[in-house]
Formats: sequence, C-alpha cells, structure tokens
Amino acid sequence: MNQTLLRFHRLNALFLALFILMHMATHLSGLWGVEAYNQTQSFFRLIYRQPLIEVLLLSSFILQSIVGLVLLVRGWRRVTRHPWGRVQLISGVLVLAFVAQHLTAMALARWGDGLNTNFYWPASVMSGAPFTWYFTPYYFVGVTALFVHFGCGLRLQLLRQGQKARARLAFWLVSLVGALLATLIVVMLLQGFYDIQLPAEWVVYLQGYLPGYQPQ
Repeated sequence: MNQTLLRFHRLNALFLALFILMHMATHLSGLWGVEAYNQTQSFFRLIYRQPLIEVLLLSSFILQSIVGLVLLVRGWRRVTRHPWGRVQLISGVLVLAFVAQHLTAMALARWGDGLNTNFYWPASVMSGAPFTWYFTPYYFVGVTALFVHFGCGLRLQLLRQGQKARARLAFWLVSLVGALLATLIVVMLLQGFYDIQLPAEWVVYLQGYLPGYQPQ
C-alpha cells in the first residue's frame, strides 16, 4: 500500500511541477514590473484556467497533500531516524501548511470576494505591517521549503541509480535555487525594486481584515 502511495506521490509531483514552473516564471516576470507579471500570468492562465485542467490541478494539489500526510503518519518513526529523512519530513510539513493556506486564501479572494488574484493579491498582504510580519516569512519559508522538498525527492531518485555525489549536489542546487527565488519574490513584493500602488479594491479587501488599514 505504501509503495502505491509513494508512486502516486512521485508521479503527481511531476505533474504539479509543470504548474509550479509556470507559477515561478510568473513571479520572476514581476521583476520587470506589475504589467509584466500580469501579462505573463494571463498567458499561462490560458492553459491552467481551462475548466478541466483547473479541476484536475486543484484535485492534484489536494490529493498530493492528503497522500503526503498519510505517508508522514505511517513513516514518522522510520523517517525521523535519519537526518535526510528529517529534512524531507520538515519541508513536507511546511509545504503542506503553505499549500493549505494558499489554496484557501485563493478561494476566498477569487470566489468569495470576486477579485482577480493577479499581482496585487500577494502584493496586498506585503504592503505594510502588521500583514508583512506574517507574510514575509510565510512566502520565504513556503517557497524555499517547496524546493527543498523537491530536492529531497530528486536526491532519492539519484541515489537509487547509484549516483551518490550527484544526489547531494542536486539537493543543494535545487534548494539554493529555491531560496534565491524566495528572496527575489519577497524583496519584489516588499517594493524593493519599484513602488507598488494597490488598486482601491485591494485596499478595501485588506480593510475587511483590519479596519482602517492603509498601505505603507
């Protein structure tokens, strides 16, 4: 049973990786400005916002989280005996928490409040304290943990092929790329590269959680 779940977890991760690559490309395009971000996102949405693909994508994220949680519970003692196992476990828990909150927030903003979850969605919660106190580490840790978890999976695949040196190198390379991407995203959203003016609807959105709030 565990082997079946592991096989699904790995194969499903490859499918989700395609979306994550598009998502990271969208964030990186934001380094060239808000309009570049929104145009890149609109282009990729032509793919993943197709009704069938979107349902499949959301279902894949939910199933990946459930299967990951089941594997975590079943393999807790075995995994925690080894340092690499602990890295995989901790990063997996962080990714699970990040995805659960991200999907919930997306659903509330998009379907609950009727907002277009474009550049201004992440930028809104990074527009000033007290939101930045939570969302700065949230974005940095979430993105970094995602790449660390992928790195753990790639390391195991290479170890199974007897490539010990490449396995370690691949883990650190993927993890460092993730930390770099996380840093660029956070600095960008904190207006480190250019000023960000939130549209009125996003200010109202934030004021729904904190009355009287004004972006800084």
